[in-house]
Amino acid sequence: MASVTYLPSELVMEIMSRVPGKSVARFRSVSKQFRSLLSDSCLLRLHHTRSRDSLFTVRAVNDIRPLKDVCGGFGHSFDTYTTYYFSVTNKANGLVHEFTLNFYSPRVRMLTCYHQLLCFTCETDIYLCDPLNKELKKLPGSTVSKRCFDESKDNECLVSFGFVDGAKKQYKVVKWPRDLDENRTRRLPSGLITTWKKFDLMFEILNVNILEHGRLKVSGWSRHSRPCPYLLQLSSQVHVNGVIYWTTSDFQIVSFSLEDETFSTLDAKPPCFRGPQETRSFTLSGTHGSLWMIMLDYSVPPSRIMEVWKMEDSGWARIHAVHLGGSHHPADKDLGKVEMLDIGSDQVLFKLSSPSSRGPFIWCYDAKTNTLENYGSMSYDCQLCHSIDGLLSLRDIDMSGSLTPSTKSPSFGSFSDTHIIRKTLSLLMLGRKS
Repeated sequence: MASVTYLPSELVMEIMSRVPGKSVARFRSVSKQFRSLLSDSCLLRLHHTRSRDSLFTVRAVNDIRPLKDVCGGFGHSFDTYTTYYFSVTNKANGLVHEFTLNFYSPRVRMLTCYHQLLCFTCETDIYLCDPLNKELKKLPGSTVSKRCFDESKDNECLVSFGFVDGAKKQYKVVKWPRDLDENRTRRLPSGLITTWKKFDLMFEILNVNILEHGRLKVSGWSRHSRPCPYLLQLSSQVHVNGVIYWTTSDFQIVSFSLEDETFSTLDAKPPCFRGPQETRSFTLSGTHGSLWMIMLDYSVPPSRIMEVWKMEDSGWARIHAVHLGGSHHPADKDLGKVEMLDIGSDQVLFKLSSPSSRGPFIWCYDAKTNTLENYGSMSYDCQLCHSIDGLLSLRDIDMSGSLTPSTKSPSFGSFSDTHIIRKTLSLLMLGRKS
């Protein structure tokens, strides 16, 4: 009988770190030796690092419709549902797949973390989603507060989500109190009303820990109290590398470390914070593992200038200054809002809207040619994020000891009669061909 030659385990691990996650899972069934080798935490870490170089792009468009369109409107506390249309692509193979998710809730927020999993928050429910493998799991509900949105303040989302890439790799879901935003005040014994800034903030955290060979284990919700002498703007939150960031009305950037679970401020403020603030708006963005600040300046009408700043090791650096010129409706007299959807080495994809225009519109700025291209107006809300091909699976997630109420679960589906949706998804692409 011919002898069998085995490759060194280091070489096998090096090879497997470059193999797609689904294939690695199949190799685990080859033998006990393979299963042991491919369950090593070193492979998880190496595969995760390599996956950063071959990101998947997830484009999502959501649409709100009457619930009777799918189930006659019976058996639910809401009369509308939200459908997310997903298109998952990568540079190597183009389109990977398309699918839809129906949430039986009028308010849904998709939270991203530049890793494998996404988080969806509905009225009272929170879900983890794997867009590459089309898997979804409902997380245990909080025993303190079921609400995920603050209805009294424009339905601001009260949930944050992120990934901690430290000694203990884990996802974290944070639920904030309803009085976290700018409008919190209190009446002093003298009768005067003052802004309440310095206090211990109570919040909840749910951990999703990554165990051997990609298994996930969910902890129960735990309550925490930390000093937070800042009035945070909930709508400004972004996640970058295990940290949640917000802006404040007094032009600070506040951070919350998911690993240490503490608040602090960035010492370095973007230079665009200087100068008159009445004619400027600021938007934080977290993409490609970096923190960005987008400034929209309308101080010299009718011209508008958009500046893109990046937080680097040495401080804030201005990457682009874009003269928007005619990229807005002539009747616009409001600052409006700009949101960066994606950024490349020479291009910026952004969404520009204002109260008096019929937008929002999708624009792409090309720094090489210093030109703006109008990709068209949006009929639906949209998001774009990047995901890695990890080794995690939601199928066998361990939620032992956590009770999850049995409610109508979101349902997967396929595209049908969605010409407008496909057209909208095609706009969310850097370097798009007109």
